[in-house]
Amino acid sequence: MTKMKITDEARKIRNDYQRAYRLRNPERVKQNNIAYWERKADPTGTKVRKLSKQGLSQRQIADQLNLSLGSVNAILNKE
Repeated sequence: MTKMKITDEARKIRNDYQRAYRLRNPERVKQNNIAYWERKADPTGTKVRKLSKQGLSQRQIADQLNLSLGSVNAILNKE
């Protein structure tokens, strides 16, 4: 996948917009940051393996965690 290059002017407009958004919505930015780091702290693989040890099928795990069956299979086969 090739990254699109944007002009300096477009980059400035984007950065100004993002900066203004963060100033207008500090609580939402805070919630997004918390959610991001929570996902990093407890990766999906840990959840998948935990549910597998509880006896759930791969299909049940995929449905519960909103993952594809192939993703669950790949995580469990990495062990």
